[in-house]
Amino acid sequence: MTGSALIMGDDRSTHDCYVQLEARAFVIDAGLFTKALLTSPTLRTFLLRYVHYFHLQASFTALSNARMNIVDRLSRWLVMCDDRVDGNSFAITHEFLSVMLGVRRPGVTIALQTLEGQGLIRSVRGEVVILDRARQIALADGSYGRAEAEYARLVSQLH
Repeated sequence: MTGSALIMGDDRSTHDCYVQLEARAFVIDAGLFTKALLTSPTLRTFLLRYVHYFHLQASFTALSNARMNIVDRLSRWLVMCDDRVDGNSFAITHEFLSVMLGVRRPGVTIALQTLEGQGLIRSVRGEVVILDRARQIALADGSYGRAEAEYARLVSQLH
């Protein structure tokens, strides 16, 4: 979901929005969305909880980026993607991963090879397959799990 600035009462966002994986999406005009927020306290509360979760996730991402090496950060990011897809594989390029992780593309290639060598993933051109999710979560060293538990508490129990 994007548009958190509207939920928080602003009329624009200063951030770019990237679609990370192929999926269906719904679009609503900003004016209609704002009107829905004003007329539905339930919708507003639900989406405010989502924005709170999103800020928690961003905080853990910042902590991860500051403290962890690229292999551990990539492992966390892949598990987060795995949370959002059906099955255990998804189409993703090294170039896009470099953008998402804020690192050079050759670093992504080496990190993917490292995870593959440890038996955690299988990486083929344009696709990553998760082989050992539990070990990937352990590799993420605490940067994965707490925000996701808050998502379950704040958002998933409501829908």
